Amino acid sequence: MAKDTTGDEATLLDIRNLSVDFRTPRGRVKALRDVSFAVPRGKFVGVVGESGSGKSTVLWSILGLLAGNAEVTAGQILFGERDMLRLSEEAMRAARGEEISVVFQDPMTSQIPVLSYARQMRDILYRRRGMSAAEKRRRGIAMLEKVGIPDPGERVDQYPHQFSGGMRQRAGIAMALLTEPNLLLADEPTTALDVTMEAQIIHLLHELQTEFDATVVVVSHNLGLIAELCDQVVVMYAGEVVETGDVRSIFHAPQHPYTRALLECDPARIAERSRRLPVIPGDIPDLTRPLGGCIFADRCPRAMEVCRAETPPDHATPAGGIARCHLVAGPHADAAWPPPADVATVRAGEGGGARRASPDAGTAPVLEVEDLNVRFPTMGSLSARLKGVKDPFVDAVLDVSLSVREGETVGLVGESGSGKTTLGRAVLHLVASQGGSVRFGGEEIRTMREGRFKPLRRDMAMMFQDPVGSLSPRKSVRALITEPLQIHGIDTDLDAEAERLAGLVRLPKAFLSRYPHELSGGQARRVGVARALALNPRLIIADEPTAGLDVSVQGEILNLMAELQAEHGLGYLVITHNLPVVRHISDRLAIMYLGRIVEQGDGEAIFAEPAHPYPEALVRGVPQPDPDRRRTHVSISGEVPSLVNRPTGCDFVGRCPYAQERCRIEKPRHRVQEDGRVHACHFPLR
Repeated sequence: MAKDTTGDEATLLDIRNLSVDFRTPRGRVKALRDVSFAVPRGKFVGVVGESGSGKSTVLWSILGLLAGNAEVTAGQILFGERDMLRLSEEAMRAARGEEISVVFQDPMTSQIPVLSYARQMRDILYRRRGMSAAEKRRRGIAMLEKVGIPDPGERVDQYPHQFSGGMRQRAGIAMALLTEPNLLLADEPTTALDVTMEAQIIHLLHELQTEFDATVVVVSHNLGLIAELCDQVVVMYAGEVVETGDVRSIFHAPQHPYTRALLECDPARIAERSRRLPVIPGDIPDLTRPLGGCIFADRCPRAMEVCRAETPPDHATPAGGIARCHLVAGPHADAAWPPPADVATVRAGEGGGARRASPDAGTAPVLEVEDLNVRFPTMGSLSARLKGVKDPFVDAVLDVSLSVREGETVGLVGESGSGKTTLGRAVLHLVASQGGSVRFGGEEIRTMREGRFKPLRRDMAMMFQDPVGSLSPRKSVRALITEPLQIHGIDTDLDAEAERLAGLVRLPKAFLSRYPHELSGGQARRVGVARALALNPRLIIADEPTAGLDVSVQGEILNLMAELQAEHGLGYLVITHNLPVVRHISDRLAIMYLGRIVEQGDGEAIFAEPAHPYPEALVRGVPQPDPDRRRTHVSISGEVPSLVNRPTGCDFVGRCPYAQERCRIEKPRHRVQEDGRVHACHFPLR
């Protein structure tokens, strides 16, 4: 990091009694109320909480990037000896990027779509007047390589739309680290990353801390990331800090009921596979209304009368942190709180019911994909001819075969860029495929003309990865969830259907008049589910259905999907890189690497004993929400090969710890094991 100029105090950043309001047509939203915590020099501090808890608002307050309708009504943000709230605009611009840098949550909106990464990185280093353009380029390439971008010398000249979601996030981290700042603010830095790249980023940040005495504030709802990375944790709820402490005390002995509930809802902490996940009942309160008593009282399973009448003070916890709860200390303290770790304080959510049996293997599949191939051009035909390139294409999906039966959930797992989303889109004719077979209900649809295929769209639907971006901002929720009915000319009472579908996904009727920007991530995801169900489909392809959602909201969505599947016999193809989630919901798994399925079969068998080295590395790479189980090394070393330079032999050979000479020269065929699993490995592990 850059040489520190803020003094030798142990605290680099000190937030004191920060309060922020937002002026809205519905009234003033009291987004932050009396928020205080310190960030020690050279430490990682994690800020956790559900969407709407104010985590990101704290970051934007530090940087002076609050929206125009925001007003800081009280408090200080001391960076060394300077109060960031009282800096001039010129002084704030000088601090941004050079002394304080940020990794944004959404790389698509934080990166300029019409500028190459080389240009964006050169612009970030504009204050380094003594550095030549060539030096800036070399520095940018080196940083891209450090965060795991393959072929960085070539990719640096590409644009954000040419990167996958995970690669865009990595590029954003590289740009944030270019200036070697004193303080790095990371807003959901691994949201778009798969477990292997998440592990690499975690290790990269640990290396930076060791090498440069880094100070990092990480905002995340990924409890595994916080447990692996952070020294101290700040838990926020509805604009307040409800608990602070060192990472071990927070994860092993949480004092506030909200902290305890968050940890219990994390799928990675649930040992037994289950479709019925725990959830925190209710929603974050309306912050435009007067607030009294404990902010968590309406959702707390241990709420007392005093909790609704009196705001609890900050009580010291046994480990030296604070917890804002009457149960912890004072005249209303409960000696039986907190209960032992094996005692649940939140219930399993509705939906899903008891564990059901997997569909009979003899049941006819609703979807059958055989040897599907999707190719994308790498250059125009004229350019290829001039350059002597005979095959100017890459195989994004290569010889993929899988099936989905009625009432079955098949999880499609793999790193960013592995071809998962492309496969799902090819099934629905959203991208063209060049070979193989796709049968729906026994009928070949890959080569079917659009006129004949359109009626079949009533029986298949897609839940898109971005729950807000996939919804038209100009349409109300009512119009969005009834749009499929209008497109297919269904003669029905649209208002009645809108209310029925909203009720189906437990979305309040009042939300039908809202627009996408007025919804939280979980609410927008429910709209996507309702929209997908509008035509009563037989198959739903769900692309990252829990991406960006809090652990409790994840449970709500997954419980809802399981309930609807049991009721309507839906087949799900769930595309995700969230292994703790897919472990609970999938009957079968298909693992993709570089466009090819390397292993598929029973989900529990693959998690217990993977046959292919790649699934083994994925399973081992899942970050555990336990600071005592931090990994000492990444599960997969090396970089994902470029599709342009696909290995001659096994695609995984450059990263496989078990690779032999045969793996380098011969591409493995798919083989069927005795237990029915299919893998593509010359030397299977099982």
